[in-house]
Amino acid sequence: MTPRIFVGADVRALAPGTDYALPAAAAHHVAQVLRMRAGHALTLFTGAGGEYEATIARVERRAVVLHIERHVPVERESPCPVTLVQSLIAADMMDWVVRKAVELGVAAIAPVHAARSQRVPPERAARRVDHWRQIAVAACEQCGRNRLPDILPLVPFDEWIEAHGAPDRFAILDAGAGRSLASLFAAEPPLAVAIGPEGGFTAEELRHAGERGALPAHLGRRVLRAETAAVAALATATAIAGDAR
Repeated sequence: MTPRIFVGADVRALAPGTDYALPAAAAHHVAQVLRMRAGHALTLFTGAGGEYEATIARVERRAVVLHIERHVPVERESPCPVTLVQSLIAADMMDWVVRKAVELGVAAIAPVHAARSQRVPPERAARRVDHWRQIAVAACEQCGRNRLPDILPLVPFDEWIEAHGAPDRFAILDAGAGRSLASLFAAEPPLAVAIGPEGGFTAEELRHAGERGALPAHLGRRVLRAETAAVAALATATAIAGDAR
């Protein structure tokens, strides 16, 4: 498989038929990690759609120069764009959720502080979000996506509810709900799905979300871990939407 590299460059710099020097971090990865040499093929993408076929023209001491062959306007986005509203969980599991959500086609990830969430000091919140954005980039490189999903700033769950309640349509996972998430997606897909932390949302959070138009839904008879619930919810959306080739 041809390696895929996110460059985040101005599209004008990637004109077919021209040479393009990779950014320093990408050049180091290509030359020192992947050990690629002149004549090897690469695929580049900017995160704004489509991808570029390129060939390494030369590898220098501190630079890798490519020849841009052509732009391919291919899209691999889900036909059912969903925002994952993910309550904070343990750091390694949160990283795993971000990676798998990107692979499953999530449109955006909104990390939130719920009552039972893991705590992140305010001074570290921006760094955590930047870290998740880098994970999203790597996941896009791996899975073939050419558009980067948004990783939104970390906010309290109640604040997110106030900003995205009715008329927006969003589901909230509740093991005691009377309908399944699958039935919601089959009828009229919600724009977002909120996943609680370990221990779930509190009764007060569920009440507040309901007052703002949230649609309670369950994922079956078993109680899933938070990271499993996130993947199951997005897989449900993908399956029902018919994310075909």
